[in-house]
Amino acid sequence: MQNRDKYLRTKTLKRYNFTCQKCKLEDKTGKKLEAHHIIPLYARGKDEIDNIITLCFDCHRYAPNDFEEFKEYIKDEIEGIVTALIKAFKKVKAENPELIEEMEKENVR
Repeated sequence: MQNRDKYLRTKTLKRYNFTCQKCKLEDKTGKKLEAHHIIPLYARGKDEIDNIITLCFDCHRYAPNDFEEFKEYIKDEIEGIVTALIKAFKKVKAENPELIEEMEKENVR
């Protein structure tokens, strides 16, 4: 949504209290959050508030574009494998930023 309606993005962030709807990461600045279309625009989804939720960068990266798959993905809460992996990655990243930097340099990730 980078080049789309910034007002709609801001409204979406406020609607979901600046929180990722998958892993529940809170970011009051909104810098770590993205707007995700529940039904993708290519599938004739609307660029409207009722079709958009907030996801952090990591959760957005793994979010499927198929609507049925997305419904299952978003239901897969804390116990879910993808959510657990994202949370583990964030923990490692926070506790060992030099390790992540080294991995990114080597393009291991």
